[in-house]
Amino acid sequence: MPKFMADHMLGRTCRWMRIMGYDTQYPKCNSDNDILKKCMREDLVLLTRDYEFYKRYPKSIFLNGSDFKAQLKQITEMFPPDPELFFTRCPECNAILHVVETKTMGKGFDLVKSRFETVKQCPECGKYYWEGSHYYRIRDEINELIKG
Repeated sequence: MPKFMADHMLGRTCRWMRIMGYDTQYPKCNSDNDILKKCMREDLVLLTRDYEFYKRYPKSIFLNGSDFKAQLKQITEMFPPDPELFFTRCPECNAILHVVETKTMGKGFDLVKSRFETVKQCPECGKYYWEGSHYYRIRDEINELIKG
């Protein structure tokens, strides 16, 4: 599976790709030239809605849809996702999540601690993720997207 770079117009798409297990970077720089240099250096597939930008890099994909679901549909048709990788990456920073015991969580997570023995935590940004109702809604939306 290739690694991706989503341009500045694709923040929501980028987060959903990460949830689906795709290694997807989001630019920290503002310059198109810097984004292209990073893509070339790291052999990334560039995802963009900017047609002129798309034409500048041979490993780029122009996303036709303006809606993030249409964009995800286009990407998943080209690069089918691996369901085993769903919910393995941090949607915020792209790091691979680690399983941790809930007893290691700080204050403010009493309900989570009472319902779960383990959760996933991002080693980079420290955020926690668990299989609450939001997890099931997202999973169902992904499954609908893939099947639809």
